[in-house]
Amino acid sequence: MNLTKSNNHSSLKFVAAGIALALVVAACGSDSGSSTGTAAPVADSAAPTVGTDAPADEPKVPTDDATPMDVGYAYASNVDTHRLVVIDVCDVKDLLDVAPIDFDAINVIYTDGKNSVKDDGVRTIAGFATGEDKKHGLSDFYGTPAPLDEFVSSAIAGTGVFEGASDDVRSQGVEKGIQNQIMIAWVVHELNSAIAKAQDGNFDVAKGAVHNWDEGWAFYAGAEPGCGPYGTADKRGENFGTLTDGGTSVSNKAILAAMISGRDALLASNVAGAEAAAADVVKNVAITYSQAAIRYATKIIDDMAASDPDAAAKHAAEGLAFWRVIEAYVVPAGADGETINAIFALDGDYGSDGGPDEVRNALQPAWDALGITDADIGTLS
Repeated sequence: MNLTKSNNHSSLKFVAAGIALALVVAACGSDSGSSTGTAAPVADSAAPTVGTDAPADEPKVPTDDATPMDVGYAYASNVDTHRLVVIDVCDVKDLLDVAPIDFDAINVIYTDGKNSVKDDGVRTIAGFATGEDKKHGLSDFYGTPAPLDEFVSSAIAGTGVFEGASDDVRSQGVEKGIQNQIMIAWVVHELNSAIAKAQDGNFDVAKGAVHNWDEGWAFYAGAEPGCGPYGTADKRGENFGTLTDGGTSVSNKAILAAMISGRDALLASNVAGAEAAAADVVKNVAITYSQAAIRYATKIIDDMAASDPDAAAKHAAEGLAFWRVIEAYVVPAGADGETINAIFALDGDYGSDGGPDEVRNALQPAWDALGITDADIGTLS
């Protein structure tokens, strides 16, 4: 079953399956900078195991060259180079911290790649973003071949929706577009690819379903979790008081548990188990980026109350980039996308179309469909 948008909403029926979690609330922080902190590994069920329903004559075990653990997830296959893509994100974030911003240098890393060297060249973020055959559903939703690249490339070049925007505004489109929109889409693509291979009976650990599943974690956290979506989820956990005792967000803890469960299900040739695990991943991604949308809608209102339209423009760009991470998945579930897009529109009329309450109300139908409660989202303080 696919995680992406479809006309009959079958994807959302899948996403809503097997969902359960609870979050608590309160606090604030900054999303700027280039945090590359690595969270402490989570030991629970970290090591791959072989499920009891694996065929007796074909035991599924990790490959001999399996990549070591990243923040609690023990890979079953070799993703040595995949996990380095997030270092490209770190390098982009570092360049965004230097004034004046060298957008040409950023574009080189984005389009040519740097750290994820593979046998046939270099894996690039733009290479994924421009791919038209990816299993993330965004092309169908937005009605354009490469919506991820169109957003980020416009921010880099100062064109399209970023025409005439300040460097501060463009930088947020670049950073959040790459770290969050593209990397989460990459994760969704890999989980969908893993499930598609599993449905076809391809459980080869080195190159089949399990390997794609491993790639999902490599792009979510990888070698520098603070530069991937993992880092964003921890920041939102800090903002909303949803950190565990170990300092990891509840969403990240739940996603890690789901990834471990899905990995073990695929090692056991258990397709349904992997589908349920993927649903948990998507649910918690929706929680993280719902929190982000609420936070930046709040900032826009505060900025305008302080008569600071420049700050409001920057925060609108952040909010828009974060919202687009989940837009294609929550709108088919009932979210009011028009309202949220109006709130984050980069048209200078900041704050006139609503704030955090309107964002919550617009997202509520999708939360209901995905089994997300108000307590899961929490209250920003």
